[in-house]
This record gives sequence, C-alpha cells and structure tokens, in this order.
Amino acid sequence: MIDSKRKAIIFLTISFILAIVTAGVVLVQISQAQDRLGEMIEVAAVKEDVTSYTELNESLIEWVKFPRANVYSSLITDPEELEDVITVVNLESGDILTSNLVRKKLDIPANERVVWLDATEIVLIDQKVTEGDLVDVIVSREIEKNVETKRLLSNVKVVQIEKGKIEDTERVKISLPITEAEQLIHYQNFAKQIRVLRVNQVGDDVEVDEKSTPIVEEKPVEKDAGKKETVTDVEVEKSKGEKKESEKGKDE
Repeated sequence: MIDSKRKAIIFLTISFILAIVTAGVVLVQISQAQDRLGEMIEVAAVKEDVTSYTELNESLIEWVKFPRANVYSSLITDPEELEDVITVVNLESGDILTSNLVRKKLDIPANERVVWLDATEIVLIDQKVTEGDLVDVIVSREIEKNVETKRLLSNVKVVQIEKGKIEDTERVKISLPITEAEQLIHYQNFAKQIRVLRVNQVGDDVEVDEKSTPIVEEKPVEKDAGKKETVTDVEVEKSKGEKKESEKGKDE
C-alpha cells in the first residue's frame, strides 16, 4: 500500500512539473506572437488621387503604419525606393504603393525613344555596363550571300539596366533618335548578330557625347557624267601640292 501511494505521489509531482513547463512554453509563444503582431512598420501610400505617369514627390506620399506580419516584400518601406519614380497606373487617395505600381523616371528628350537590347543568341553584350556608360553597337548582316560587319552606332548612352530573361544576363536600355531607333529595331529582327561594346571613357582622347553619333559613310562625288569617285582628304592635299609645283615651274 505504501509503495502504491509513493508511486502516485511521484506521478502527480512529475505531472505537475510538466504542466508548469508546458504552460510556460505556451505563454512564451503567445507573448512572442503578440510582439510580432504588435510591431508596426511604415509603408508608403498616396495622399491624393494620382493619374498614371505622374512623378511622385514628398507632397504626394504619406507613410502608413502596418503590422510587420502583414508587410509583404512588394510593399515600399524605404524612402530611397521612391526617388525619381513615376506611377504606371491611376491611384486613389490612400492606396498603398508597391514596386509594381511605380518605376524609375527616364529623362528622355521628346524626339528620342528608349530601345532595349536583351542579351540573346543574336545580341551579345561583351562587357558589363551600368547606367550612364557609353556603348558602341556593331551589326553583322548578310547582303547578297556576303556577311558585312560595321559599326551602326557610336557613343550611345545607357539609360537603364534591368535583369534579363536569361539567367545572369542583363537588359540594356539606350536612348536614340526615332530614325536610329527604327534602324536598330530592324537589325534586331533581321541581322545575324549585334554586339554591344562598352566605350572606354577614362582616356583624355576619348570623345564623349551625350547623344549617339551615327556612322556617316562616304558619299561618291561625280567628276564626270560616266565616272564616280570618292574624294578623300589625302587626294585633296595631293591635288593642292601638284598645283603649287605647277605654279612654281611656270614662274621659273
């Protein structure tokens, strides 16, 4: 009988201790959950109705407190994410801003268009570039069963860099006049290969232009009705030299 009582007391004691430990663990978990739910974080929202393609400035943005547990990665919580951005859709007062509703503003002249060069089997970006870099665009195309390679554009400014569709590749966006943009898009569809080469801007002898410099081909100059020749600077200098020698001979 004594052994039975002793076993019962031991069992009740162990049960009581386990109950206390379990209650403590449950209370700690509840406390941590309340802390997570109670912690607030500020997310960006618009103060008033905003139309699409409107530049967002501080006067149009307000910061609303949200429970951290309800904050998704797409919500904007850092003011730096709203620097130089515009909206891509119409927004109403109080709408929460997400990364999908805004994009970086591109300062593009009215007569220019942005053309993207996505790294593919046809478009090759030889060296990593960043926003503000200058690049040359080399095109290889087939003309009457012959392959011609030439520099199509020179000193083109890179205005934006995005992650490409293929892993570990980049999408380069450049700003071009409309006629050059049409030409580049044509080559993207029909050229054999397009190479994007970064321009070295370190040297003093490197000419840096804000706008692209198209490659101008020499035009033939007619000398007579049946023959065409290309006049070069060397030939002009040679002609001048021969003229001086002729005049000197006459004087003698």
